[in-house]
Amino acid sequence: MDQTDLFVPIKRCCTCNENLSTKRGQNIILVKILVLAIIPIIVLVIQGGITIADDNNHVRIQNKVEADIKFSVEIGLLVHNLQIERGTTTMYVSSGRMDILPVLQSKRKITDKSLNALGEWISLSTPGYFRSKNTYFQRLREYRNTFDSLNKSSSEVIRFYSNDTDVILAWLGSVITNAKYVTGTRWQPLIAYHMILLSKEQAGMERALGGVFYEKGSVSSSELLWYKEKATLGVSYLARSMEYSNTVQKQINSRYTSSELEAVINSMRTVILANNSTHGSAETSIAWPNNITSYIDLLKEIQDILSQEIIGMLEDYVTSLKKNLIINVLKMVFVILLFPIIVFLVYTLTNKLQQFANSLKNKTYDLEEERRRSEQLLYQLLPISIARRMMKKKQIIPRHYDSVSIYFSDIAGFTDICSKSTPMQVIYMLNLLYIMMDDKLEAFDVYKVETIGDAYMVASGLPVATKNRTRHAKEVASMSLEIMSTVSEATVPHIPQERWKVRIGINTGPVVAGVVGTKMPRYCLFGDTVNVASRMESSGKPGMIQISSATKEALEEYPEFLIRERGDMTIKVRERDDMTIKVSNHIVVGKGPDEDLLVDRTQ
Repeated sequence: MDQTDLFVPIKRCCTCNENLSTKRGQNIILVKILVLAIIPIIVLVIQGGITIADDNNHVRIQNKVEADIKFSVEIGLLVHNLQIERGTTTMYVSSGRMDILPVLQSKRKITDKSLNALGEWISLSTPGYFRSKNTYFQRLREYRNTFDSLNKSSSEVIRFYSNDTDVILAWLGSVITNAKYVTGTRWQPLIAYHMILLSKEQAGMERALGGVFYEKGSVSSSELLWYKEKATLGVSYLARSMEYSNTVQKQINSRYTSSELEAVINSMRTVILANNSTHGSAETSIAWPNNITSYIDLLKEIQDILSQEIIGMLEDYVTSLKKNLIINVLKMVFVILLFPIIVFLVYTLTNKLQQFANSLKNKTYDLEEERRRSEQLLYQLLPISIARRMMKKKQIIPRHYDSVSIYFSDIAGFTDICSKSTPMQVIYMLNLLYIMMDDKLEAFDVYKVETIGDAYMVASGLPVATKNRTRHAKEVASMSLEIMSTVSEATVPHIPQERWKVRIGINTGPVVAGVVGTKMPRYCLFGDTVNVASRMESSGKPGMIQISSATKEALEEYPEFLIRERGDMTIKVRERDDMTIKVSNHIVVGKGPDEDLLVDRTQ
């Protein structure tokens, strides 16, 4: 068996049929294992990189949201001051009182200060004056410089300031809306913050419109409707803010609800809604803006408290994001550092496995060689079919054969030759003799049963019975002529002047065959046929092949054999019960002239 036959190719796919017995196949398998080990690491690295990028982007977005919320607090102060300036300007326009002008100028300074204190700007493309802080400040200053109380109405003043505050509040609303969708924290405080900004703006509008009422003593129906709209919206926005934030609700309940300020404002609101005063009142025109300003200041304080709560919430969330980012970066670093280690370990382990596989392959070759040697040895001790059954641990049952041919031979004068030889010469002599005889057996369907000294026993027709019941006789007879011809021409190795004299006996008949023993099992034949064959050999003459009448009858089907009759003789078959039989013996002289072999050893 060729060594490469030990590896049976398995047809799977074009990349799975590499021969492990070659160096190229081993290298390909090594590359495949390394690729399989590297792929999960690469996936982890890619996944970690994506996670880090997402976390970094999330941190950046949250930082922007936090910055926008902080900026909303700063710009909220600007809106608050604009609202106050709007109310004071409206009062100044509606009353025409010059004593209000210094107060208005101080409010303008406060507004300018809060505008200049802004580190950033909302940078809106429309309207154009909101493109930068300077353009807006220039617009505000131009409006103030060209201000003429005689040519301005309170409604025009309110709309001027309200348009600006509406733009700023709309920007704040978009910031809060975006923050609501991108932040990972609770979004309710953001909505509450937006609602309180809108409520405070409506309160500022209410202060300006209410100031017009208390200065004039009455307002037009359109102005009254405008006031009702702003008052209603202010209350509605505040209620929604309280729904979304417990902080706002607690602050309003503890500082405004059921307070004297609430009672005064509600009372004055009732007067405004009645709109039936006949003349204005200096006291009420001062009391109204003061009270509503206190209310707006309260909302501003609550707004600042809520903004700090939101900022703290965002800072905590950003901190957690940064921690996760750091952890993911450390994981990535660990995976990258682990990458060459895993590759090295996989490479080392694969090499060791391949070395072990090569060693195992060599051991397998050696084991296979030893198995074949053991089988060959067993095949020499037992018939092949019997040996295979024994190797498969199948039971060997003795079997009866109706007709087989038994061959016996020995060397005439062997005892005399041994007396002239040393033990080593005897062994060498027998070994040479058996080699010559064994070589002739290969060409015939026979089985060598055993050798004892110079005695040689061969059988044909078993353990696999021949289909032709006489064929075994032909095989044994042909083999006998071959052995006779070869051995008779050879000389004793250490006595060159002396030739071998072979005596051969053959008998045909039934036998029982089976395996005897377990330590050194032998395939043995039993029956009178064996004994008669032995007597054919022992009673024969040197250089002759003596056969029984049963063998002669079997050979009659083959006319190429030359047989002559020797005569009848009585032989003892069984020693213990002294059983004897009379047989007719014949001598196989050789084969006919049409055969290549012609042996005549009758002399």
